[in-house]
Formats: sequence, C-alpha cells, structure tokens
Amino acid sequence: MKKIIMIAALIGLMILGLSLGPALVNYKGYFLIVLENGTFQLSIFGLIFCLIVLFVVGWLVVLLMRRLLKMISGSQDWLFGFGQRKRQKAFATGLISLAEGNYEVARKNLLKVENHDFDGVNLLALAEAEAQSGNIEKARDIWFRAAENKKTALAAHLCIVRDHLTNNECEQALTHINQIPEKLQSDNSVVKLWAKALAMAGKYQLLNDKLPTWKKQLGEHYDKWQLEASKGTFSEIASREGANQLKIKWQSLPKSTRKEPAQRAAYAQQLIVQGMFEEAERVLVEGQKSAPNPILFEQFRQLKNPHPTSAIKLIESWLKRDEGNVELLSVLGELSYNSEDYLLAEKVLSKAIKLGNQRRDVLLLAKIKEAQKDNLHALELYKQSVN
Repeated sequence: MKKIIMIAALIGLMILGLSLGPALVNYKGYFLIVLENGTFQLSIFGLIFCLIVLFVVGWLVVLLMRRLLKMISGSQDWLFGFGQRKRQKAFATGLISLAEGNYEVARKNLLKVENHDFDGVNLLALAEAEAQSGNIEKARDIWFRAAENKKTALAAHLCIVRDHLTNNECEQALTHINQIPEKLQSDNSVVKLWAKALAMAGKYQLLNDKLPTWKKQLGEHYDKWQLEASKGTFSEIASREGANQLKIKWQSLPKSTRKEPAQRAAYAQQLIVQGMFEEAERVLVEGQKSAPNPILFEQFRQLKNPHPTSAIKLIESWLKRDEGNVELLSVLGELSYNSEDYLLAEKVLSKAIKLGNQRRDVLLLAKIKEAQKDNLHALELYKQSVN
C-alpha cells in the first residue's frame, strides 16, 4: 500500500512539473545560495528539480538500507543455525526420530528448538525423548514448562500423571491431579487416570464416592471401575471384620446399589474368596434373571460348589435363545468342569471350540480328556492350544 501511494505521488509531481515547467523556465526570478567558498544561483525550476531529485534519492536510500538490514539479520540467523527453515527442519527431524525410536537423534534436534515457539509441542516431544532416554527428572521439568502453555497444558498434565503411575508413585499422581486447574480436572482423560490412581493407592471408598459424578466421563469404563472399587471395599471389610460383617454391609446398602451388576460382581467375588460358593451362586443368579450381563461371567467361572444347579439352569436358558454364543458356552463349560460334570462340560466346550476355538476352552477340554484317561486326545488338544 505504501509503495502505491509513493508511485501515485511521483506521478502527481511529474504531471505538476509538466504543467508548470514551461512557466517556471521563463520566470526571471532566481534563488541565491551563499556559502563560505562561493555562491550558487538557481532558477525556481532548477530548485524544484533539485528538491525532487533529493527526495527520490533519499527514498531509495531508505529502501536500500531497510533491505540491507533484513539481509544482515537473515544472514546472522543462517550463520548461527536459528533461522526459521533451520528450526522447522530440526523440529521435523526430531519428531520423526522420536516416532522411529531414535531418541538420541530426537533429543539433539529438539534441543535446538527448545526455547522457540511451537505452541508447546516441541516441549512435549523433547520431554518424551528425555523420558525414553532415561532422563526422568529432565522430562518432568520440561512437562511442567509445557503445562504453562494453554495449548499443551492438558497433554502435559496427563504425561506427568502417567509418569507417576508408571513408577507406582500413586500419591504423587493424586497430589498432582489435585493441583490441576479445576476446568481440566473434569476432562475424560484426567478422570480415567484419577480413577486408576485411586485404585492403585487402595483408596477404594474415595473412588466409590467419586464414581457417581464421573459416570459421564468414564462412559463404557464406568462398570469396570465400579467393580474395581467395590472389590477393594468388600475385600477390606472381609479381611478386617470377617465374612459375616461383609454380609451385613451388603444388606445395609441401598436396594438400587445392590442391583448394580458391578456391585454384585464385587460382592460375589469376595464371597468366592471366602469359599462361600453357594451364597455367591445365589447372588449371581439373582443379579442376572432378565438377561446375561458379561460383567458377572468371570464370577460364574469361579464357582466350585458341587451342585450349581441354579447357575447351570440359568445359563442353559440363555443358550436356548442364543445357541451360538461362544462366551456363554465357555462359561457353562468351565462351571460344569468345576462341579465335575465332565459330560456336560465336554459337550458345551466342544461346541464352543468349533465356533470360536478359544485357547482357554481348548486347554480346559484337554484337562477333561486327561481326567478321563484319554491321553491321546488330551495331547492333541494341548498341541492345538499351542498353535
């Protein structure tokens, strides 16, 4: 825009000069310049012409100086390796090397752009390279710096918490989470790590208290963490106060809580640990009257009472509606095996293997054949489980 204005001004001056030039040439007046070493006499036209020439020369000198300064500063950047292109190349090479697992090369390149503005991404990458190189303290310092950038704050905080959890530093992880800005604490990823940290720290009651407010953030993982929290809570009660107190605690819970599949699974698991298989069977059967819930399947597999009639009848009723359900067949097979009903176990496991060929089912059927002294078929099944 400035150049256009300057060109327009020059054109205007040229037009003005062409129109007024003849009059000024014939004008008899003059300008007298007296200096110490002599005098100079200029006509009005000559003076105007000199002024125009001086203006144009001055403008060109200014443009030349600006261009020269840019060239000089650019050459300095190039000489010292901090030019934009050099920085971009070092950043790209660092990221590629990091992805390739060449952490030393990644560190060397990312250190070149450590103090430059890449929206904090360069710091996250450098911290990862340092961590992978075993420089944990350096990595943590850089993550804290990255956390000061709004664009990388969440990612940096997640990296810090994950690092603490990887090193079994549960309390440090929880302390850091509590220091994270409240707005970031409600992020799905933060909540999932928070739940994990509480479980690892054995703070099951606190986890139980927080879970209702985290249902949206945890989504499909909600039942998993509710099961984990309830398992821990019931285990603490049973180990500290005994099985009878555990049953009293269960009955004292609200009916809506006792209906939740994760709560039933946790309670049944602790009953199984206590050897109360019949009580566990009753809890599991009551918890799945309408339709099968996979969260309780693992507890069905662990029942070892001699006659789990109610559980077997329930699973068989589900299979009538879904004959090809491999998981249900597998659960029924293991339940039958534990009660030494090898005939039923062999029947359902053979069907499960035919449909799904899961390794755990093949191994279990091999054990049944071995118990029946059918060593040849048992050996074939053991070989099949390896392939």
